[in-house]
Amino acid sequence: MRANLALLAGLIVLAIVLGPWFDVLSDRAFAWHMLAHVIIMLVAAPLLLLGAPLRRLLALLPTGAARRVSHTLRTPLLLTLASPVVAWLAFAVVLYATHFSPMYEAALDHPAVHGFEHVLYLTVALVFWNPILAVAPAPHALSYPARIFYVFMAMPICGFLALAIYTASHPMYPNYAARLGSAAALVDQAYGGEIMWLGGGAALFVALIGLAAQWLRDEERRALVYDRQPWMEPR
Repeated sequence: MRANLALLAGLIVLAIVLGPWFDVLSDRAFAWHMLAHVIIMLVAAPLLLLGAPLRRLLALLPTGAARRVSHTLRTPLLLTLASPVVAWLAFAVVLYATHFSPMYEAALDHPAVHGFEHVLYLTVALVFWNPILAVAPAPHALSYPARIFYVFMAMPICGFLALAIYTASHPMYPNYAARLGSAAALVDQAYGGEIMWLGGGAALFVALIGLAAQWLRDEERRALVYDRQPWMEPR
């Protein structure tokens, strides 16, 4: 039931953010564009993963096809790409590369680049959240302390990016400067930095709290099992 609700919520959020009216707002103001990116990467992606889409896909496929897909998911290349270190680095590289390269400006001028940008954000976000949420068949399920450290170390990524954008002394994207004027574009840019700082930080903080609570629940369950079955307790 929870997985169904998570998947539905993720699809609804994604549909709203990728809808045409949100696109119009993103073209007009950097702050709206930044809000869309934060929602895609830090809200829609984890909700979609909690909906266990791979598990659902494998259940729907014929047995032979499901085995082939499962085998493909466990090839060395995909296992490496989905590893926590690679996932964390990919998250950081994509965030900084897209905001501090000509790609961001190109996305404002070319719908195809804009669409690719959204696909890239969603893909790297799914890879990033996979070791944290560990929804089967996740190949790299981290221990709870490792998951908490993983998320904690991601917080400065968003924080430093937000700070760089917020404190910039000039408009970083000529497209917005041409539409709004330099002064208004600079204010809009600062709002975008605040959204990354507050929105990104809040999403990761909620993840930290959720992981800590889940860890505590699992420890309580384990302790209860050991109380009932003392012979199971590790020596």
